[in-house]
Amino acid sequence: MVLNGEVGQNLKLVVKVSPVSEGLFEITSAKADQGKDIRLVSAGAEETGDKAYTLVIENTKTTPGRYQDIIRLLTTNKIQQEIVIPVWGNITPPQIASVEPRYVALNGRAEGSIKGTVTIVPKENHSFSITEVKAHSGIFIKWDLTETVESGKKTYTLTVENLKKEKGIYNDTLFLKTDNPTLPQMEIRVSGRITD
Repeated sequence: MVLNGEVGQNLKLVVKVSPVSEGLFEITSAKADQGKDIRLVSAGAEETGDKAYTLVIENTKTTPGRYQDIIRLLTTNKIQQEIVIPVWGNITPPQIASVEPRYVALNGRAEGSIKGTVTIVPKENHSFSITEVKAHSGIFIKWDLTETVESGKKTYTLTVENLKKEKGIYNDTLFLKTDNPTLPQMEIRVSGRITD
């Protein structure tokens, strides 16, 4: 079972376990091996002609990252006394901004002007300001960040320009620092492929 999502989302999975034939087994208990990042909200039987057991698995992870656990259902069946359900997932930071594009490719001839633009718009209920822009290297690029307000919403435009004047390729990363603790830094990858 995979349970992926963002920090703060109410993530649940519903699993139904039903015997192949009536009376084959009953589930006597359900537990998670670790129980650190998931919670079993309910594990009960419901009548639908045959006995079907419903298990609701809820995410409790409050920080970004991957997790895994195993749910063990103990049964009354002498041959298969345990049903094992692996659970794993990845919880990501909340997406507080729309960033288009996430990657800038500066491709072109050395004698021409080569620029790329990235638009960053905070999502509703996630206001922030970009306080600083730094490059990992910054040797072959220069950048400019402008802030505008459209319909009461901030919009940032990051313009990246190639400075390399000879044939070759390069890669760099721009780090945008924000004043939002949920996402203190955004990264924009930049590549250049300059031809004669």
